[in-house]
Amino acid sequence: MAETELDAQLETLVRRAGRTALAVVFVVTAADWLGWATGTERLTRVFRSWPQMTPWGALVMATLGVAILLQSGRATPGRVWVARALAMACAAIATVFIAEYATGLAFGVDRLWFPGGVAAMQRPYPGRPAVQTAVTVLLLGIAVALMRLDHRAVRSVRTVCLVSAAIMPFLVTVVYTFHALSVIETTPSTGMGIATAVSLLLLIAATFAGRVDANPVAWLLARPDGLGLVRMAALFVALPLVVGLSRLAFLAFGVEEGAVWPLSISAGAAVIGVAVFYLSQREQRLLIDRALLIREREDAEARYRILAENAVDAVIHLRGTQVVWASPSVRTTFGDRSWIGSDFDRHIHADDVGLVSVGRQPTGAAEPAVERFRIMRADGGHHWVDCRSKPYVGGDGETDGVIAALRVVDDQVEFERRLERLARFDELTGLVNRAEAIARLESALAALASDGGCLGVLFCDVDGFKRINDQWGHAVGDTVLAALATRIRDCVRQGDTVGRTGGDEILVLLPAVRDLDAVIEIAESIRHRAAEPIYHPGGIIHASLSIGATLAVPGETATTATARADEAMYRAKETGRNTVVQVLGA
Repeated sequence: MAETELDAQLETLVRRAGRTALAVVFVVTAADWLGWATGTERLTRVFRSWPQMTPWGALVMATLGVAILLQSGRATPGRVWVARALAMACAAIATVFIAEYATGLAFGVDRLWFPGGVAAMQRPYPGRPAVQTAVTVLLLGIAVALMRLDHRAVRSVRTVCLVSAAIMPFLVTVVYTFHALSVIETTPSTGMGIATAVSLLLLIAATFAGRVDANPVAWLLARPDGLGLVRMAALFVALPLVVGLSRLAFLAFGVEEGAVWPLSISAGAAVIGVAVFYLSQREQRLLIDRALLIREREDAEARYRILAENAVDAVIHLRGTQVVWASPSVRTTFGDRSWIGSDFDRHIHADDVGLVSVGRQPTGAAEPAVERFRIMRADGGHHWVDCRSKPYVGGDGETDGVIAALRVVDDQVEFERRLERLARFDELTGLVNRAEAIARLESALAALASDGGCLGVLFCDVDGFKRINDQWGHAVGDTVLAALATRIRDCVRQGDTVGRTGGDEILVLLPAVRDLDAVIEIAESIRHRAAEPIYHPGGIIHASLSIGATLAVPGETATTATARADEAMYRAKETGRNTVVQVLGA
């Protein structure tokens, strides 16, 4: 993230520098025209002995600045075509001036602007920009016109034009700074002025900055040391300029010519040294911060790797339902199967696939989503898992899928099922307990009220169960109850309910029977089966059931239905036991 911030910082710096350069050019050229319009010579040149910036020079440079500005940033096609037209017009004007110099002819455009003022200039062709200026403007105009064309050959031509255009203004700037006008073969009052040279250099820099996606700016931004290279180049350019400006300052203060150069070089070295020290310290801080960041990232990655390799939970990274990463614990938990690159649904139990939402639905960042489902093992079995998932946020701060932790909960699922069974079933007989039996009776009665039909109710009680406990002991009594419960279950239909409601009392619910005769038929089957001998290690036990039978009617409660069946059961006890007594519904 730090590298991204540095890249953005450098790109912003380049764009801002380009806009600043254009602003300076507009100010300088506007001041030049104001000087020509008002006759203020100081606005058209730096020193009286140096060449002036001609009106034509100021106009074409301002026009090129507008063309560059139109193509900077997100330029529309219309703006680009207007900019190309302006750039080509500047190149055409420069070509006219070059032709005038080459042929020695005047085409009448030199004195188009401010003819009275330019006539006083000390040059053979008043009003005409210097040939160095015209050549530079021609090259710069071509480069600006090609600014938004991205063909490889065009990019090369643009770069060559810009580099070539920068040579003469740079030389002129250095020469004026060191007062070595003979190098460019011009008298102090003719040739390319210092303001013209600096403005052209600023326009060239703005052209480069206007296309941060093209070389060499793109190359500079792509380098991790791009900011350092910019600083180095700035120091390289600044050294001769600082020395030259120091020389001018010392001369202005009346220092003798013989002492000027040593003082200028010393002052320039001091200024550049301070700048280098400041920038190097800042660069050092950046390097230290980056090293610390890299170290922290490496430590975090090492800790993460250790946690991932030693995690109890299996951790996976999903994009949609595709597994893009899996911790080593996945293999140890679910077996040697290929996970990375696979579809997560392929690892989910077929019965649970439609119930799982991880990877399919957005997950809120506040609380992780929790789901329970089965994951298939490599050996064909499965594990119950609790899956906790939340958005995966990468190093750039962007959400990249989902991170999910899978914890095996087989023992917990088994324990919960056991608790549920204990809450609904009798542990001794395996029958539903009283609460579950009554709940099913109430549900069946509600169905009668809406759908009609008949519901048979049997109330069974073991005859002489106290005698069996007293004679054989409670352990044998439990065996008898379990055996009778099994025999009753064997006699009823699938969908019927058999529940233990008391010590030796058993309730049987028979939904969807034809009539009371069908209920009696099932009751007799139960009675006969229950009367069969029960064998156990201590001997043979004979047990029997007294059964009360009734039909529940729509609209009655579970209490009235069971009370009627209970009454019929007691009548069976009174008539000699091991019998079935029926009571008609209310």
